[in-house]
Amino acid sequence: MPSTSSGVRPALRLTNLLLAPATRTRRDPDAVFDRMVAQASRGRAPLSTENAADLDHLRLALHAFAGFPGLSPLGWAAGQELVRLRVRNRVVVGDLRARHPEVAGQPVTAPVFVVGMPRTGTTLAYNVLSRSPAHRGPRLWEMTFPGLAVDDATEAALVRRTRRKFAMTSRLSDTWGTIHPMDAASEEEDTFIRAHSEMHAAGVPMPDYLDRLATFDARPDYRFLRDTLQLLSYGRPERRWVLKHPANLFHLAAIRDVFPDARFVWTHRAPETALASLCSLAESAQRIHRRPDAVDLARIGPEWLAIMSRGVSRALEQRAALGPDVVLDLSYDRLTGDPGVVLPELFDRLGARWGADDDANLAAALDAPRHLPPHRYTLERFGLEPGEVRAALGGYVDLLRNLPA
Repeated sequence: MPSTSSGVRPALRLTNLLLAPATRTRRDPDAVFDRMVAQASRGRAPLSTENAADLDHLRLALHAFAGFPGLSPLGWAAGQELVRLRVRNRVVVGDLRARHPEVAGQPVTAPVFVVGMPRTGTTLAYNVLSRSPAHRGPRLWEMTFPGLAVDDATEAALVRRTRRKFAMTSRLSDTWGTIHPMDAASEEEDTFIRAHSEMHAAGVPMPDYLDRLATFDARPDYRFLRDTLQLLSYGRPERRWVLKHPANLFHLAAIRDVFPDARFVWTHRAPETALASLCSLAESAQRIHRRPDAVDLARIGPEWLAIMSRGVSRALEQRAALGPDVVLDLSYDRLTGDPGVVLPELFDRLGARWGADDDANLAAALDAPRHLPPHRYTLERFGLEPGEVRAALGGYVDLLRNLPA
């Protein structure tokens, strides 16, 4: 059922026309990948064996972009950029750590990972936690240009470069800025540091890549996250790291293995609401990456229900092995209904102190969505029914029933 709804702006057609000549490189994605590694490595220390092997999984993602028949020229450019950023980060961080071995001694103590299905309150919880004076989250510009501490003028220049880099998405999509607004100077999801995420499949189908993620060792990716956090901590005020990304939920065991004192804040909401929002995000991504006749709404729901069902089932198994007080549950209804009570309680459980700055951060976080257009979505638009979602996520529904009121 191809869709004819827009969700994109007129500039998209012109952008695809201008980018069309560059699509000839789709014929050899391996050569494109090897060229990315060679260009990023020029003049820098070679990748470690572990980082080279872990990055190599991204060939599958690049092959998925190149091989999708309905891919637009912009989609090919975006797929290459997704891989290029992560290749460059591995090389740059590895090179800086080789030249500054003292970075390896920088502690990353008791980080907090905010996890949960989309639209369950993860953003609100993350923004308030990460902006507390004793905490910090990685900012988008830091993940785009990771490095040692810089002066204010250099930081401002890097923020401007990052803003220009990510501005195209909002200019070409009517909905992306509402679903996931991004600010170069603000905290963002750690997927911009790490190589791998199930969310990479939002633009095009990636069955081979997703199968690899279901079976591969995710610890090297999180070791690289740790390495980058050490780099971003070195020479800067010591603060507790707070991280967030939806797919982190599927890798609790790997995170805990790399960060033995990590804590998780798992936000919860009715899964049919969360999945409908995720499908809406996937629709926006498809409209950017695909030709209009290749956006098939009826396939979005079943595809993402399968991804989330598999991932959440894995999370439930891993959660059971983590022990008490490692995972702190946070209900969306309580979080949005009485955040001024719930969030200070959460801080206390994490051993953090709530103060006047946190009151101000909470007020700002609650006010921000009021300046955005409403984000509307339904399961039915994507070929799903609520009962179907609850059946596929039965283990998670059981967990919700047994959470303390």
